[in-house]
Amino acid sequence: MKIRLLLLISLLPMFVLNCGRDDDIDTGNGNENGSGEEEVDPNDNLPALETLKIMTYNIHSCNPPSRPGEADVDAIAKVIKDANPDIVFFQEVDKNTGRNGNYNDQANEIAKKTGMNAQFFSARAQGSGFYGIATLTKYKIEEVKTYLLPKYPDLEQRVLGTAVIKLTAKERILAAVIHLQHNSQENRLEQIAEVVKILKDEKLPVILGGDFNEKTTSADFFEIFDNAFVRTCTGFDCPNTFPATNPSSIIDYLAFKPETAFTVSSHNIINETYASDHLPVVSVLTFRR
Repeated sequence: MKIRLLLLISLLPMFVLNCGRDDDIDTGNGNENGSGEEEVDPNDNLPALETLKIMTYNIHSCNPPSRPGEADVDAIAKVIKDANPDIVFFQEVDKNTGRNGNYNDQANEIAKKTGMNAQFFSARAQGSGFYGIATLTKYKIEEVKTYLLPKYPDLEQRVLGTAVIKLTAKERILAAVIHLQHNSQENRLEQIAEVVKILKDEKLPVILGGDFNEKTTSADFFEIFDNAFVRTCTGFDCPNTFPATNPSSIIDYLAFKPETAFTVSSHNIINETYASDHLPVVSVLTFRR
Protein backbone atom coordinates (compact mmCIF):
# COMPACT_ATOMS: atom_id res chain seq x y z
CA MET A 1 0.00 0.00 0.00
CA LYS A 2 2.85 2.39 0.90
CA ILE A 3 4.56 1.65 -2.41
CA ARG A 4 1.38 2.48 -4.36
CA LEU A 5 0.93 5.71 -2.39
CA LEU A 6 4.52 6.80 -3.08
CA LEU A 7 4.04 6.07 -6.79
CA LEU A 8 0.90 8.23 -6.96
CA ILE A 9 2.66 11.09 -5.15
CA SER A 10 5.60 10.92 -7.57
CA LEU A 11 3.24 11.19 -10.59
CA LEU A 12 1.21 14.11 -9.20
CA PRO A 13 3.56 16.94 -10.38
CA MET A 14 3.51 15.53 -13.93
CA PHE A 15 -0.29 15.55 -13.92
CA VAL A 16 -0.45 19.14 -12.67
CA LEU A 17 1.99 20.37 -15.34
CA ASN A 18 0.07 18.72 -18.16
CA CYS A 19 -3.23 20.24 -17.03
CA GLY A 20 -1.89 23.79 -16.92
CA ARG A 21 -1.87 24.46 -20.67
CA ASP A 22 -4.22 27.09 -22.10
CA ASP A 23 -5.10 26.01 -25.65
CA ASP A 24 -7.00 29.24 -26.37
CA ILE A 25 -3.64 30.93 -26.91
CA ASP A 26 -1.80 27.89 -28.25
CA THR A 27 1.01 28.96 -30.56
CA GLY A 28 2.08 25.53 -31.69
CA ASN A 29 5.66 24.37 -32.11
CA GLY A 30 8.02 26.94 -33.59
CA ASN A 31 10.50 24.23 -34.61
CA GLU A 32 8.03 22.08 -36.56
CA ASN A 33 9.75 20.91 -39.72
CA GLY A 34 8.02 17.67 -40.58
CA SER A 35 10.36 15.39 -38.62
CA GLY A 36 9.45 16.44 -35.09
CA GLU A 37 13.16 16.22 -34.16
CA GLU A 38 15.58 18.95 -33.14
CA GLU A 39 18.26 19.23 -35.83
CA VAL A 40 21.59 20.98 -36.22
CA ASP A 41 20.97 24.25 -38.05
CA PRO A 42 22.53 23.88 -41.54
CA ASN A 43 22.53 27.67 -41.96
CA ASP A 44 25.04 28.32 -39.17
CA ASN A 45 27.99 28.28 -41.54
CA LEU A 46 26.38 30.26 -44.33
CA PRO A 47 27.65 33.73 -45.27
CA ALA A 48 25.41 36.74 -44.70
CA LEU A 49 22.38 36.77 -47.00
CA GLU A 50 22.21 39.35 -49.76
CA THR A 51 18.45 39.18 -50.36
CA LEU A 52 15.30 37.94 -48.67
CA LYS A 53 12.17 36.87 -50.54
CA ILE A 54 8.98 37.41 -48.54
CA MET A 55 5.32 36.66 -49.19
CA THR A 56 1.97 37.42 -47.58
CA TYR A 57 -1.04 35.27 -48.42
CA ASN A 58 -4.57 35.08 -47.04
CA ILE A 59 -5.20 31.36 -47.64
CA HIS A 60 -8.98 31.36 -46.91
CA SER A 61 -8.61 28.29 -44.66
CA CYS A 62 -7.32 26.39 -47.72
CA ASN A 63 -10.83 26.57 -49.18
CA PRO A 64 -10.90 27.37 -52.92
CA PRO A 65 -13.84 29.74 -53.57
CA SER A 66 -15.01 27.49 -56.41
CA ARG A 67 -15.32 24.51 -54.03
CA PRO A 68 -17.51 25.47 -51.05
CA GLY A 69 -17.14 23.18 -48.05
CA GLU A 70 -13.88 21.63 -49.26
CA ALA A 71 -10.21 22.14 -48.40
CA ASP A 72 -7.31 21.89 -50.84
CA VAL A 73 -4.09 22.19 -48.86
CA ASP A 74 -2.05 20.94 -51.82
CA ALA A 75 -3.11 23.96 -53.88
CA ILE A 76 -1.72 26.39 -51.28
CA ALA A 77 1.44 24.30 -50.88
CA LYS A 78 2.02 24.40 -54.63
CA VAL A 79 1.82 28.20 -54.64
CA ILE A 80 4.49 28.32 -51.94
CA LYS A 81 6.76 25.76 -53.60
CA ASP A 82 6.54 27.48 -56.98
CA ALA A 83 7.26 30.94 -55.53
CA ASN A 84 10.08 29.65 -53.27
CA PRO A 85 9.95 32.44 -50.64
CA ASP A 86 12.21 32.60 -47.59
CA ILE A 87 9.40 33.78 -45.29
CA VAL A 88 5.62 33.52 -45.72
CA PHE A 89 2.91 35.27 -43.72
CA PHE A 90 -0.45 33.45 -43.71
CA GLN A 91 -3.87 34.75 -42.68
CA GLU A 92 -7.11 32.78 -42.18
CA VAL A 93 -5.42 29.59 -41.03
CA ASP A 94 -7.29 26.65 -39.44
CA LYS A 95 -5.75 24.35 -36.87
CA ASN A 96 -7.70 21.12 -36.24
CA THR A 97 -11.04 22.90 -36.73
CA GLY A 98 -12.87 20.34 -38.88
CA ARG A 99 -14.04 23.16 -41.12
CA ASN A 100 -14.37 22.27 -44.81
CA GLY A 101 -13.78 18.66 -43.79
CA ASN A 102 -10.19 19.38 -42.73
CA TYR A 103 -9.11 18.47 -39.19
CA ASN A 104 -5.39 19.00 -39.74
CA ASP A 105 -3.00 21.68 -38.57
CA GLN A 106 -2.90 23.57 -41.86
CA ALA A 107 0.25 25.61 -41.22
CA ASN A 108 2.31 22.58 -40.27
CA GLU A 109 0.79 20.48 -43.04
CA ILE A 110 1.88 23.07 -45.62
CA ALA A 111 5.28 23.31 -43.92
CA LYS A 112 5.80 19.57 -44.34
CA LYS A 113 4.81 19.74 -48.00
CA THR A 114 7.20 22.63 -48.68
CA GLY A 115 10.13 21.75 -46.42
CA MET A 116 9.68 24.83 -44.25
CA ASN A 117 9.22 25.54 -40.54
CA ALA A 118 5.85 26.79 -39.29
CA GLN A 119 4.55 28.84 -36.40
CA PHE A 120 0.81 29.19 -35.79
CA PHE A 121 -0.68 32.05 -33.75
CA SER A 122 -4.17 31.39 -32.42
CA ALA A 123 -6.69 34.24 -32.50
CA ARG A 124 -9.77 32.33 -31.32
CA ALA A 125 -11.38 28.93 -30.96
CA GLN A 126 -13.10 27.57 -34.07
CA GLY A 127 -15.01 24.28 -34.31
CA SER A 128 -12.89 21.56 -32.76
CA GLY A 129 -9.71 23.62 -32.96
CA PHE A 130 -8.37 27.12 -33.51
CA TYR A 131 -8.28 29.87 -36.13
CA GLY A 132 -5.58 32.44 -36.65
CA ILE A 133 -2.46 33.44 -38.56
CA ALA A 134 0.92 31.82 -39.20
CA THR A 135 4.48 32.34 -40.33
CA LEU A 136 6.43 29.84 -42.46
CA THR A 137 10.14 30.09 -43.11
CA LYS A 138 13.09 28.18 -44.51
CA TYR A 139 15.05 29.23 -41.46
CA LYS A 140 15.03 28.37 -37.79
CA ILE A 141 12.37 29.92 -35.54
CA GLU A 142 13.84 30.78 -32.15
CA GLU A 143 11.32 32.81 -30.19
CA VAL A 144 7.60 33.49 -30.66
CA LYS A 145 5.04 35.77 -29.05
CA THR A 146 1.31 36.34 -29.53
CA TYR A 147 -0.20 39.75 -28.72
CA LEU A 148 -3.93 40.34 -28.41
CA LEU A 149 -4.98 43.43 -30.39
CA PRO A 150 -7.76 45.83 -29.34
CA LYS A 151 -11.20 44.32 -29.87
CA TYR A 152 -14.63 45.95 -30.01
CA PRO A 153 -17.62 44.14 -28.50
CA ASP A 154 -19.13 41.46 -30.76
CA LEU A 155 -16.16 41.61 -33.16
CA GLU A 156 -13.48 38.97 -33.73
CA GLN A 157 -10.34 38.79 -31.64
CA ARG A 158 -7.31 39.67 -33.76
CA VAL A 159 -3.66 39.09 -32.88
CA LEU A 160 -0.13 40.09 -33.77
CA GLY A 161 2.23 37.12 -34.07
CA THR A 162 5.99 37.64 -33.91
CA ALA A 163 8.84 35.21 -34.45
CA VAL A 164 12.59 35.69 -34.24
CA ILE A 165 14.08 34.11 -37.36
CA LYS A 166 17.69 32.93 -37.30
CA LEU A 167 19.02 33.52 -40.82
CA THR A 168 22.65 32.66 -40.09
CA ALA A 169 24.72 32.16 -36.96
CA LYS A 170 25.21 35.92 -36.67
CA GLU A 171 22.01 37.40 -38.13
CA ARG A 172 18.41 37.44 -36.99
CA ILE A 173 15.27 39.32 -37.92
CA LEU A 174 11.82 39.63 -36.38
CA ALA A 175 8.95 38.41 -38.58
CA ALA A 176 5.53 39.84 -37.72
CA VAL A 177 2.16 38.77 -39.12
CA ILE A 178 -1.27 40.40 -38.73
CA HIS A 179 -4.86 40.15 -39.95
CA LEU A 180 -6.89 43.20 -39.00
CA GLN A 181 -10.62 43.66 -38.41
CA HIS A 182 -12.60 43.63 -41.64
CA ASN A 183 -15.79 45.45 -40.64
CA SER A 184 -14.73 48.36 -38.41
CA GLN A 185 -12.37 51.08 -39.58
CA GLU A 186 -12.19 52.53 -36.06
CA ASN A 187 -11.12 49.16 -34.68
CA ARG A 188 -8.51 48.78 -37.44
CA LEU A 189 -7.04 52.16 -36.51
CA GLU A 190 -6.67 51.07 -32.88
CA GLN A 191 -5.20 47.74 -33.94
CA ILE A 192 -2.55 49.19 -36.24
CA ALA A 193 -1.64 51.78 -33.61
CA GLU A 194 -1.13 48.93 -31.13
CA VAL A 195 1.02 46.99 -33.63
CA VAL A 196 3.22 50.05 -34.14
CA LYS A 197 3.47 50.56 -30.38
CA ILE A 198 4.44 46.94 -29.68
CA LEU A 199 7.16 46.90 -32.34
CA LYS A 200 8.40 50.46 -31.79
CA ASP A 201 11.46 49.61 -29.68
CA GLU A 202 12.39 46.33 -31.40
CA LYS A 203 16.14 46.25 -31.98
CA LEU A 204 16.10 43.60 -34.69
CA PRO A 205 15.07 44.49 -38.24
CA VAL A 206 11.34 43.80 -38.57
CA ILE A 207 9.57 42.36 -41.59
CA LEU A 208 5.78 42.51 -41.45
CA GLY A 209 3.10 41.00 -43.65
CA GLY A 210 -0.62 40.74 -43.47
CA ASP A 211 -4.15 41.29 -44.61
CA PHE A 212 -4.82 44.80 -43.31
CA ASN A 213 -8.39 44.93 -44.64
CA GLU A 214 -7.56 48.55 -45.42
CA LYS A 215 -7.38 50.21 -48.82
CA THR A 216 -4.49 52.48 -49.76
CA THR A 217 -6.79 55.53 -49.74
CA SER A 218 -7.17 55.46 -45.94
CA ALA A 219 -5.13 58.50 -44.96
CA ASP A 220 -5.64 58.15 -41.19
CA PHE A 221 -4.55 54.51 -41.18
CA PHE A 222 -1.42 54.96 -43.25
CA GLU A 223 -0.39 58.11 -41.44
CA ILE A 224 0.04 55.85 -38.41
CA PHE A 225 1.59 52.93 -40.25
CA ASP A 226 3.92 54.75 -42.64
CA ASN A 227 5.48 56.73 -39.79
CA ALA A 228 6.84 53.44 -38.47
CA PHE A 229 7.19 51.10 -41.48
CA VAL A 230 8.25 51.17 -45.11
CA ARG A 231 5.77 49.48 -47.44
CA THR A 232 7.31 47.41 -50.23
CA CYS A 233 5.08 49.19 -52.74
CA THR A 234 3.39 52.59 -52.71
CA GLY A 235 1.84 54.72 -55.41
CA PHE A 236 -0.42 54.04 -58.36
CA ASP A 237 1.58 51.19 -59.88
CA CYS A 238 1.08 48.70 -57.04
CA PRO A 239 -0.89 45.63 -58.13
CA ASN A 240 -4.33 44.92 -56.64
CA THR A 241 -4.58 41.92 -54.32
CA PHE A 242 -8.31 41.29 -53.74
CA PRO A 243 -10.45 39.55 -54.84
CA ALA A 244 -8.33 36.94 -56.59
CA THR A 245 -10.59 37.01 -59.65
CA ASN A 246 -10.65 40.50 -61.21
CA PRO A 247 -8.88 42.17 -58.26
CA SER A 248 -10.05 45.72 -57.61
CA SER A 249 -8.27 46.80 -54.43
CA ILE A 250 -5.11 46.45 -52.34
CA ILE A 251 -5.64 45.15 -48.79
CA ASP A 252 -2.62 42.81 -48.44
CA TYR A 253 0.73 44.39 -47.60
CA LEU A 254 4.40 43.73 -46.93
CA ALA A 255 6.58 46.19 -45.02
CA PHE A 256 9.74 46.53 -42.95
CA LYS A 257 11.59 48.69 -40.44
CA PRO A 258 13.92 50.47 -40.09
CA GLU A 259 14.21 52.11 -43.49
CA THR A 260 17.97 51.59 -43.40
CA ALA A 261 17.67 47.78 -43.17
CA PHE A 262 16.61 46.98 -46.74
CA THR A 263 15.95 48.25 -50.22
CA VAL A 264 13.04 46.86 -52.25
CA SER A 265 14.26 44.98 -55.32
CA SER A 266 10.84 43.85 -56.53
CA HIS A 267 7.17 43.70 -55.59
CA ASN A 268 4.61 41.55 -57.40
CA ILE A 269 1.44 39.55 -57.08
CA ILE A 270 1.07 35.93 -58.20
CA ASN A 271 -1.86 35.45 -60.52
CA GLU A 272 -3.26 32.41 -58.69
CA THR A 273 -7.06 32.54 -58.83
CA TYR A 274 -8.05 29.02 -57.71
CA ALA A 275 -6.51 28.35 -54.28
CA SER A 276 -7.86 31.36 -52.33
CA ASP A 277 -9.94 34.51 -52.62
CA HIS A 278 -6.80 36.66 -52.20
CA LEU A 279 -3.73 36.88 -54.44
CA PRO A 280 -0.31 36.12 -52.96
CA VAL A 281 1.96 39.16 -52.66
CA VAL A 282 5.73 38.71 -53.03
CA SER A 283 8.63 41.11 -52.50
CA VAL A 284 12.39 40.68 -52.71
CA LEU A 285 14.37 42.76 -50.21
CA THR A 286 18.06 43.49 -50.51
CA PHE A 287 20.02 43.91 -47.28
CA ARG A 288 21.73 47.23 -46.71
CA ARG A 289 25.09 46.51 -45.08
